[in-house]
Amino acid sequence: MMQTPVDRSILKVHLPNGGFNMVKYGDATDVKDIIKLVVGRLAAGDRYFSRCFALKLVVISRRQSFWLHNDLSMYQVRQKYEAKSMPEDLRYELRVRYMPRSFHELFQKDKVTFFYLYDQVRSDYLKEYAEHIDPEVAIQLGCIEMRRFFKDMPQVALDKKSNFDYLEKEVGLKRFLPKSVIDSMKSKALRKLIQQQFRYYAQLTESECVFKFFETLFTVFNFSHERFRCALGSGWSISVEIVVGPDVGISYLTEKASTPTHMTDFAQVQSMQTMTGDDGKGVVQLKIVGATEPLTITCKALDEVEDMADLIDGYCRLVHDRQGTLWSRRDDSIPRTPRNSFPRSGGRSDELFHGNERISDYAEIVEDEDDYSTPDGKHKGRHVRRKTRDNEIPREHIRLVEILGEGQFGDVYKGMYFDKEGMQVPVAIKTCKEEGEDTMTDKFLEEAYIMQQFEHPHIVKLIGICSDTRPVWIVMELAKHGEMRAYLQNNEHQLDLVMLILYAYQLSTALSYLESKKFVHRDIAARNVLVSSHDCVKLGDFGLSRWVEEQSYYKASKGKLPIKWMAPESINFRRFTTASDVWMFGVCIWEILMYGVKPFQGVKNNDVIGKIEAGERLPLPSGCPPSLYNLMCSCWQYEPSKRLTFADLKTWLYEILDEERCRQEEEMHRDNRRVQAISWGSNGSDEEPPPPPKPARPQFSVSPTDNTPNLSVNAGNSFNSGMGSLPHQWNSTANHSAGHNTLASYPSSENKVQGSRLPDHIQHPYQPQPPPSGHHIEYHLQNYFPSAGYMQSRMPNPLYLRGFTQHHRHVEDVDEVEIEMRLRQQQKESEEDGRWLQAEENNLKRESRPIYRPEYSHPSGNTKENSPPTSVQRGGAHPKLIHRTSSSASSSTTDSNDGLPGTAMKLSRSNDGVYESTTSVVKAVMIMTKEAPQVDADGYVELVKKVGGELRGLLAQVDEVMPQLPQESHKQVEMAQKVLSTDMASLINAMRLAQENYHTPLVADYRKSMLKSAHALAMDSKNLLDAVDSARLQMIS
Repeated sequence: MMQTPVDRSILKVHLPNGGFNMVKYGDATDVKDIIKLVVGRLAAGDRYFSRCFALKLVVISRRQSFWLHNDLSMYQVRQKYEAKSMPEDLRYELRVRYMPRSFHELFQKDKVTFFYLYDQVRSDYLKEYAEHIDPEVAIQLGCIEMRRFFKDMPQVALDKKSNFDYLEKEVGLKRFLPKSVIDSMKSKALRKLIQQQFRYYAQLTESECVFKFFETLFTVFNFSHERFRCALGSGWSISVEIVVGPDVGISYLTEKASTPTHMTDFAQVQSMQTMTGDDGKGVVQLKIVGATEPLTITCKALDEVEDMADLIDGYCRLVHDRQGTLWSRRDDSIPRTPRNSFPRSGGRSDELFHGNERISDYAEIVEDEDDYSTPDGKHKGRHVRRKTRDNEIPREHIRLVEILGEGQFGDVYKGMYFDKEGMQVPVAIKTCKEEGEDTMTDKFLEEAYIMQQFEHPHIVKLIGICSDTRPVWIVMELAKHGEMRAYLQNNEHQLDLVMLILYAYQLSTALSYLESKKFVHRDIAARNVLVSSHDCVKLGDFGLSRWVEEQSYYKASKGKLPIKWMAPESINFRRFTTASDVWMFGVCIWEILMYGVKPFQGVKNNDVIGKIEAGERLPLPSGCPPSLYNLMCSCWQYEPSKRLTFADLKTWLYEILDEERCRQEEEMHRDNRRVQAISWGSNGSDEEPPPPPKPARPQFSVSPTDNTPNLSVNAGNSFNSGMGSLPHQWNSTANHSAGHNTLASYPSSENKVQGSRLPDHIQHPYQPQPPPSGHHIEYHLQNYFPSAGYMQSRMPNPLYLRGFTQHHRHVEDVDEVEIEMRLRQQQKESEEDGRWLQAEENNLKRESRPIYRPEYSHPSGNTKENSPPTSVQRGGAHPKLIHRTSSSASSSTTDSNDGLPGTAMKLSRSNDGVYESTTSVVKAVMIMTKEAPQVDADGYVELVKKVGGELRGLLAQVDEVMPQLPQESHKQVEMAQKVLSTDMASLINAMRLAQENYHTPLVADYRKSMLKSAHALAMDSKNLLDAVDSARLQMIS
């Protein structure tokens, strides 16, 4: 079957990693020039050990191979080999044949060739030797390759079922182990054996894995040696096995000998000649320094002799560091080129062509597919390049104004673009360095090829490219406020929470758009988002973006990647999907809420995956709504399949944004009313007037449960004395809890006691609720312990007796007309608040089933890996316990109000050990709150010890009174005790994290988390006291 000349001039050269290069060649092209071209394409720069490479021709059907000498022309190759076989039956392979003496030297001087040799050796092992070796050695070699292949994976990663499933199903064990081992062992036994062996190599680096693989494989066979069955001499001869290798030179091995006998070194070979003997056998004669007779070796066929001669000649070139050959052929009758290939009139002969001129004949790359240094995947380069011609703009239409910064490939400029109508458009111009190679230019233009396919209001728009001359420019729209990370840091005081959530929502729309077009961005971070205006951000930097097919993923190469932003499967396996983009988006939201703080501050890149595998996640940012942090945690699900899509995230973020806007408007409305009231009643005084009395509010001090009046007043006042010294983040967290309706701030009930259900927006995350009717400056114990019922926790509860005193003092200073105006205003506000409270009550009656996670979350999402850190788990850690405690408190409040108006007074606090111990716990927390910002890391331990000691005293006091309480109340009290034990464990864990991060920029966040845990413990200690009081009242009644 004849092929067209065009097809015959294309050579497909296979690489050991499964890739290949396709190049054009001419009849006069030498094998060495093809080798030089393909080796040069493995990676940028020169190869120190480029002479180690050779070209091998394999006849697939006959399983026969021939080594092609460097000086053979492609015409000679075709005439000698292709004439005997069909073109599709031939396979050309680039291989490392001439081994260096030291693999360590190879690694130090030429890493590309080093890893190329490793791929080749491992491929040969799996194809030819793996099925015949000891299974134990095969598993060792397989685990070494797993360690190298997943070089960023921590030691415990394979212990996780999801990681091993990915390894087994998506990568495939056959990549690492022979089929005989996989088939002969049970799946569980094999998995356990792999996990055990993997731990031995878990600490090895990539290069150490290669050396260990070579060392282990040498115990099975020596891949650096080649052996030939032949005879020494030409007439009467001795049958031996010639061994050729870097350490043994040219040696022979007899049947009885165990080690080769050395004959000569490569440095001693002066010349070499091959010929056909009288009996048709192949003969090679080596002229050795100092020997009177040539060393003659006879093989069965000339092809075998030529293979041996090529091997010896290659080692001689390597040793002597020379290009020329020592080998001459006596019976070579095939010309280098066909006679009709020469011009008839004075054309140059082939000998006049230099290497570079020859390469120009075939240097055109037919298809840029799967270079050795590039990852697997489909390339759409030619199609995209053709399309970008429409985006070419004249260079004279661009005027550079100033340098904005430096990019990966060159400087980034601000400039002006004069469009077809002559209008000036501000633009940003990315430049590529003039001295850059063509491969660098292609990579630089990849971003433009990708950007031209997008049209979205929150994606940076491509204006055009200038690629006709150097330097190459990419022209895109200018974002006048620059990158978002710097913008957030410089404008922290001007940006409120609603604006930050708006930025996150806008990014989600852009990423949802990319998701619909099957693109993965791979580098979603605040530094790659540009601020176009105060209320508009745009996603940029598509240098790492890739198109992926549906249900597939992109496997990255060895380039630099943003480890601290990446999903665990991306760090472990270099696997990038839309799900990994979702993880990065969650980190980007965290950056936005932290005003540009980078994630995992003070943590080394190598340690990040260990923290993620251990279940650690980025902490709750200050002021972050619980629903938004819930969304972020859903992005950080360890299992990619359990993460949301960007379409779902976009919807969820819109609801959160709408909720925050409503809350902000309601707060502004109430603040305006308060300012008006202050302006009417200030009368030149700086003292804030008390809030107006509400119809539903009793005109005397009331405890949260109506059964502990003394603790409510006394401890409340003592606690107030310490609130002024709280850190800003603690104060904002307290306000945040009230404003955002966190789970810890509201009780819930399993029965239908009015006022004790969860608020509506916790039952469904997409129904925004107005915040409380106002924040009062006074703090007291019943607000600090929100266990008294929904209505009381929602309404600020000042000390009214003191409020009346202040009111009467103001009355003395004003006339009756002003008093009447105030009363009207107070009546108006009271009516408005009454209507709002009624609406809240109606909302509460609509839904009674509490939902702690949004609808988009997966049922199994509440795992250790994906839950918030311990210090912020109050909302969902013990929902049933919180329900019952709160229910009992609300029930006791309702009962006491209805049927036992004076029962609370029957509880004497004299010699009440439970009450005194509860007060001691609260005081210990107050002391901790005051002193934590001033003490060092060791001081945290003493503060926590003090809280723990007081808590032990409280639990002991409860144990003493338990026998006196009714039997039916024991379970409720015991459950409250268990909650406190869990709180103490959370406090200790939060303290450890604060100590570990004491010298990092995040120390304030971790200290805040520790204080939150202490605050939760204080609340639950009061809940325990309420449970005990409730049981006492039950006994009295």
